[in-house]
Amino acid sequence: MTRVDFYRLETGETHQAACLVTAKAYQAGYRLRLYAGDEANLAELDSRLWTFRQNAFVPHARREVVDEDFPEPVVLATDCLTPEGASVLVCAAPPPPECLEHYERVAEFVPADPEYRQAARRRYAHYREAGHELHAHAIRAN
Repeated sequence: MTRVDFYRLETGETHQAACLVTAKAYQAGYRLRLYAGDEANLAELDSRLWTFRQNAFVPHARREVVDEDFPEPVVLATDCLTPEGASVLVCAAPPPPECLEHYERVAEFVPADPEYRQAARRRYAHYREAGHELHAHAIRAN
């Protein structure tokens, strides 16, 4: 079963937290898909991965421009159903439940907004019923 890590945001916001977790997983040697959910989030994440932290760089490419002969370790996409070699899915937007089965690990972020928290609780309960390994963490993303 997939391990799902929920990161409850104490401060900061989802894009910054997604960049931090992506950088940590990349440095640990994982290949990742960074799920944006939509084109606006994709553009924001693409930009932030260059600038989210001083002297930090995470090699990445948008899915549609990945060089198949020399793929980047981090692929940004608006879909998550085909991992294309990635074992970790970092979700800057809530993923469709069917995406989980394609990855060893999944990271989700839970902003302080009550509506987002309630939706995350529903996903957590669904994942628990499906038998996934669940973990919760608090994170400061500033």
